[in-house]
Amino acid sequence: MPTSVPHSKTSIPDLPPGFVHRPHLLATLDGGAASALTLVSAPAGSGKTLLLAEWAREQRTPVAWVTLDEDDDDAHRLWSAVLAALHRCLAIPAPSRLHALAVPPAPGPDFLTDVLDAIEAAPVPLVLVIDDCHHLRAPAVLAGLRMFLRRGRPPLRLVLAGRSDPALPIARLRLEERLCEVRSAQLNFSLAETVALLEACALRLAPELVELLHARTSGWAAGLRLAALPLSDHPDPERFLTEFSGDERSVADYLVGEVLSRIPAADLDLLRRTSICDPLPTALAAELSGDEHAADVLASLERSTGLVAASGPHRSEYRVHQLLRTYLAADLRRHGQTLARDLHREAALWCAAEDRRDDALVHAAQAGDPALHRNLVHRWAADMIGRGEHRLLQQALASGPGDGDPWLPLAAAQNDLARADLSTARVRLLGSRGPATDAAPESGMEPLRQATELLAGIALPGTGVGPPPTDPSLAALTLAGRGAARVFACTRPDTAQEVLADLTSARDLAREHSLGFLEMQSLCLLSAAAVTAGDHARAGSLATEAVAVAVGHGWGDSPWVAASNAVLAHAALVQGRPTRAARAAAVGLRPDDRDLDPMIRFALRIARGGATFDLGDRVPGLLELQQAHAQLGATPLPAPLAAAAALLEHRAALLLGSPAAAAASLSRLAARDVAGPEVTLMRAWTDAVAGSHRAVRAGIAGLLDGTEQPVLPSTVVEAWLLEAWAGLRVGNRPAARHAVQTALALAEPLDALRPFALAGQGVRTLIVDQLGPGNSREFAVRALAARRRDPRPSDARLSVRERDVLTRLNSLSSLGEIADELTVSVNTVKSHVRAIYGKLGVTTRRTAVLAGHEQRLLA
Repeated sequence: MPTSVPHSKTSIPDLPPGFVHRPHLLATLDGGAASALTLVSAPAGSGKTLLLAEWAREQRTPVAWVTLDEDDDDAHRLWSAVLAALHRCLAIPAPSRLHALAVPPAPGPDFLTDVLDAIEAAPVPLVLVIDDCHHLRAPAVLAGLRMFLRRGRPPLRLVLAGRSDPALPIARLRLEERLCEVRSAQLNFSLAETVALLEACALRLAPELVELLHARTSGWAAGLRLAALPLSDHPDPERFLTEFSGDERSVADYLVGEVLSRIPAADLDLLRRTSICDPLPTALAAELSGDEHAADVLASLERSTGLVAASGPHRSEYRVHQLLRTYLAADLRRHGQTLARDLHREAALWCAAEDRRDDALVHAAQAGDPALHRNLVHRWAADMIGRGEHRLLQQALASGPGDGDPWLPLAAAQNDLARADLSTARVRLLGSRGPATDAAPESGMEPLRQATELLAGIALPGTGVGPPPTDPSLAALTLAGRGAARVFACTRPDTAQEVLADLTSARDLAREHSLGFLEMQSLCLLSAAAVTAGDHARAGSLATEAVAVAVGHGWGDSPWVAASNAVLAHAALVQGRPTRAARAAAVGLRPDDRDLDPMIRFALRIARGGATFDLGDRVPGLLELQQAHAQLGATPLPAPLAAAAALLEHRAALLLGSPAAAAASLSRLAARDVAGPEVTLMRAWTDAVAGSHRAVRAGIAGLLDGTEQPVLPSTVVEAWLLEAWAGLRVGNRPAARHAVQTALALAEPLDALRPFALAGQGVRTLIVDQLGPGNSREFAVRALAARRRDPRPSDARLSVRERDVLTRLNSLSSLGEIADELTVSVNTVKSHVRAIYGKLGVTTRRTAVLAGHEQRLLA
């Protein structure tokens, strides 16, 4: 038995006070019982030894333990230590051949065969743990370990632990599923384990400080313990953790002694010069270090230290452990600030050439080169705006060469627009106008200013006509600005069509170049243009798409989402879908809507008021409409929104028998002088309530013959329904029927069903006449059903046969035809019809069909 091996080298290490039990890792090791090799490979200080020590102490299988050092990279010393560990294993009986073996000066295959044969003859299986195996590099030593692996297991389970993988067929064993491995990512402490470690060190920190420490150390066990030592008596833990880095004395000493001292000087210089980058592309590493083989060096450091790790889909980037990188960065600064700035400038230029915008701006800010930083920010300003990086742009401009940069007000105004704060953006833009700046015309500032002013609504719609800029981001912003200006200025449905081309192009460019925020804005503006044009189905679809884009990018609380929900609510309201309108308005009106632009908040509130009214809560609905106007004050409104709001309030007031409230809403819209035809309609409604059919027909004549061009397309539909009412008043049923038919034809492409839901019963019974064969039958059925509000089934108790008859009444077949179809007599059908009338409380076939639709008895 070799007696020259110290007992400490073959003893399982003791567990220190405050040791954190890690059952999931123990389970991983237990799960490798059938593997040819168990490998624990991770950087220094990851907790490899303690993990294996705990696991070894819990094993029922006897464990022989060997701890190596640098001198053990020698076959004689290694196998002497292994043999000593096996001899000291109590499970090996005295007669075992292992006790008779002696290590020759140059142990070879014959000796190792004897050792393996003796192990196989042992009465119980054994576990051999070799710790710090990264010291083993000699070919003869590695050949012996490979021989152990070839013999497989049992009865011997081989466990190797080290800072890097030994030169063994690891990949082949993994492919053959004969490898159990624990890596640094598994050994890194979780947040919960970090809490347990701190508590074991008698430290109780606030959750946010624990998270900060965990982030700073990436869960590295040594880093956590090194931070815990000074934390125990530090007066300001938060400041300590905020400033904690690899340059902290205890961490630096550990890194230098355990990691950096083992790295060749040239490789260490490469790490130092590239410490300004995280992550580190291999091509940039070669640029900064001047070493064309930088990728090979980093790959070697990954294998030898474990604190350098490849990342990216093609392993073309590397990340250096944060504490190591911050130590190296501090060491770089100690070599001179000039060197650090030069490296940052070189990195900025490389990143700019590779279009790595964010990295380039960070390096440029650190390079001490104001001109470089300014040029890069200007170059990417439009792109950052389109991507929704408004605050980042402002920060980049503010960290540049002072606040005199003329681009800064534009960036601030775009940030206002991102929050849909048009009033602040307008004030800022108007205040920044002045003498021509020294910015070069090709810098893109003027096109950006133009686009920003158009988006803010302070530039005329004709501004910026002509081909858009060649830069795709700037072109998309310009097109969106043109479209926005036309949306703000749009006063008639026909002009709304002109808006769509620019906004559609802006949306397509934004989508093509991943400008998510601009895509969302363009979709929102497109939906507003569509609702103004009367294309309510498309408006709802575009608004829904805008919300989806916003949510997909994490901008669910953006005011542009609220604006999109406002459009969605108004479109749904006109479509006769008050439940959907109420839901969209509620989503847009967050619990705290004080930061919303007054116009957006107003649009949402009147949509909610109209939906509440249509759902049957008529008094609360009218109050919501009135309160929305009171809250708005003198804020200017686009003509379509002002007209829609006034019509909603006026009609609600009339239906509730409040002529004074109706007159107030009429006067308010008339004073704005933006929607004369809608004022005409409101006066006609008032005359209709008074029963004056002559005044009604005289008032709406210009709407019917096209002399008056309304702001809202649905206004003409309402006018024709009034014409139908007037025809019924004078007994001219054919004229009334024609008016309803015209209203249906005009409303169908608009998908405007609300006017029919609010029409009187006399007018609605005329819709029944449109249920015969024809292209508009489906829309007529929807118009009849538009008044459905109660989701409960009808109380009418119709028999199966009565339902069959009612369905055929809906088809306008004669009673004889119905009798033939049902194979019953005409008298039987007449009996069923009388029963249907009685149960529905009607007296005519038309009103029976109307009641059938309203009570959900007919599809």
